[in-house]
Amino acid sequence: MSEKPPQAPPFDEAAYARGREILVSVHGVKRFFRRGDEIVHALDGISLNIYRGEYICVMGPSGSGKSTFFNAVGGLDTPTEGRVFIDGVDMAQLNAEELAFLRCRKIGYVFQQFNLNTTMTALDNVTLPMVFAGVAPDESRARGMALLAKVELEKRWNHRPKEMSGGQMQRVAIARALANNPSILLCDEPTGNLDLKSGREVHELLHDLNKNGGVTVICATHDPNMLAVSDRMVWISDGRIARIAESRLVKIERNSLGAESGE
Repeated sequence: MSEKPPQAPPFDEAAYARGREILVSVHGVKRFFRRGDEIVHALDGISLNIYRGEYICVMGPSGSGKSTFFNAVGGLDTPTEGRVFIDGVDMAQLNAEELAFLRCRKIGYVFQQFNLNTTMTALDNVTLPMVFAGVAPDESRARGMALLAKVELEKRWNHRPKEMSGGQMQRVAIARALANNPSILLCDEPTGNLDLKSGREVHELLHDLNKNGGVTVICATHDPNMLAVSDRMVWISDGRIARIAESRLVKIERNSLGAESGE
């Protein structure tokens, strides 16, 4: 991936936001880390509104701050400065129990490394968040099977991760992320460990969940193919937003998938 953001016309926030409802609002978020005597500015003043039902691609070179942004929005890490609001709730004002409740019910997480429990079946992995949410066993099993059917893996419900391909494991991870009907799906490099075919399947699945399921998707990614299914690209560089653009207007070469391809 190029170190520079791809070409795109100026973004008109006011026009784009018209008629949309803010779901996630990030205000002046900074995240500093100490590395020996050095202070690393992983995020250096990020402000961004994300709208309900939107599909956002957060892109940029390695080390730009994409995953740190992902962690801040998902409540997995606390900003050094600034605030993150989810549905109008200031996450900084929540205690540990309240934050866990919000994460469990409002946000689903999908990671590059899948993060499945290797000793559990696909169904057990999918229903695990429901256990934490207090869902009754019969209901969680029925919902789990329905989610596996949604990702076309209901016939492999009794298989463990070692018996599945990378693409299948990622689809199980997506089903698990949907366990408690979240309004936000946070994906951190969801196709990073997948081959082209499996990556395409994940693209299509996330697009369907967004457009037909109403789930707001926020995806930190190196994969330029994600532009074909997203609404907006947010390019982060050196911990700051360097460019925002509507994905359909981003000007880079197209590949055989009919999606955008990196320079």
